Amino acid sequence: MHDGEEPAGVGKISFVSKQPRYVAIKNAASARGMRNAFLLAGIANDETNLAMCWSEATWACQGPGSPECGGGPIIAGSADGPCGNQQGGLGMFQFDAGTYGQTIAKYGNGVLTVDGQIGAAIDYSIWMVKISPYTTNAETDAKARAWINNFDPSNAALRDQWIKTVVRYYNGCQPSWSCWGPRYQTYSDGYNLAISEPGGLAFWATPGGGGGTTCGNSPATVGEIDAKYRALGGCNSLLGVPITDETGAPDGVGRYSVFEKGSIYWTPTTGAFEVHGRIRDKWKDLGWEASVTGYPITDETTTPDGVGRYNVFEHASIYWSPTTDAHEVHGVIRDKYKDLGWEAGQLGYPTSDEYAVTGGRRSDFEHGSITWSTQTNTATVSYK
Repeated sequence: MHDGEEPAGVGKISFVSKQPRYVAIKNAASARGMRNAFLLAGIANDETNLAMCWSEATWACQGPGSPECGGGPIIAGSADGPCGNQQGGLGMFQFDAGTYGQTIAKYGNGVLTVDGQIGAAIDYSIWMVKISPYTTNAETDAKARAWINNFDPSNAALRDQWIKTVVRYYNGCQPSWSCWGPRYQTYSDGYNLAISEPGGLAFWATPGGGGGTTCGNSPATVGEIDAKYRALGGCNSLLGVPITDETGAPDGVGRYSVFEKGSIYWTPTTGAFEVHGRIRDKWKDLGWEASVTGYPITDETTTPDGVGRYNVFEHASIYWSPTTDAHEVHGVIRDKYKDLGWEAGQLGYPTSDEYAVTGGRRSDFEHGSITWSTQTNTATVSYK
């Protein structure tokens, strides 16, 4: 956001004063669907050591009054010139569009509040991750958000990508400039402090602190997966106890936790849903979320006849009954199956996955089959 060096004295705000800011960053980010809010806190650590009000950091210039400061002045940056120039670097994230009047005009009055600062920081972080040459699979807003949400702090390569992105696009320093090395180090220090100071990664795992749900010595569930797990009954649910930490899916978009008797998968667009039993076994055989099905968009559900079970996925359904076992239905064949009334129609439950036949694809059911023609893109129903 600026290219100045912070003055001596940035670090004088006490941890007692900083801790509520860490909590605010974590909770505001969670409310906006962003994980790994320590990335944001690392930036604010480097910019102002999480100071927001001039009373906390009198080394800075005095900005406009803020409700966060009891009506007193917010910090206005002092690294780019004398205070008489009405510095535009406002608050703990130092948003700067020129003078502080121009900064407010660009970001709105919300930039004078902690929550507004965090919201703007999230938007800016998504933008810089999207345009950064150091990140991969982040070329859209959704992918950039997923990159942040899937960030693994134990991955040194990802840490390097993040710090380089911040130095170049938040601080405005170019790799060939003399500021690059020192600023890389200070933003690294801010990042590390943001993780360690408030209590480690467990602090950042869920709103309000803590590491989510654990069952004895099991790994913890966190975020929306934890919320789903709790809604299902937690440690006493049909899934049993967690057996893995939350993990990023290979596509870089989704997240999942594995339990004794099932899994919960989450993406930013689908939310969190569980898959278990024979339906999960079938989904595994098909290739999980990388298969034709995509991610689950429902929990396992009982069919209206009380006999079968099913999960709906982004692009398919998997049905199970005691006599037919679990089979998937997708595409044009699934559309026809829906039109016929699903399992309550004349065909009954599927008895095969979709498979290749001459001229198209076919799925078999208890009382017939549906065949899709590649030539006409139509589905034909045959009854036994």
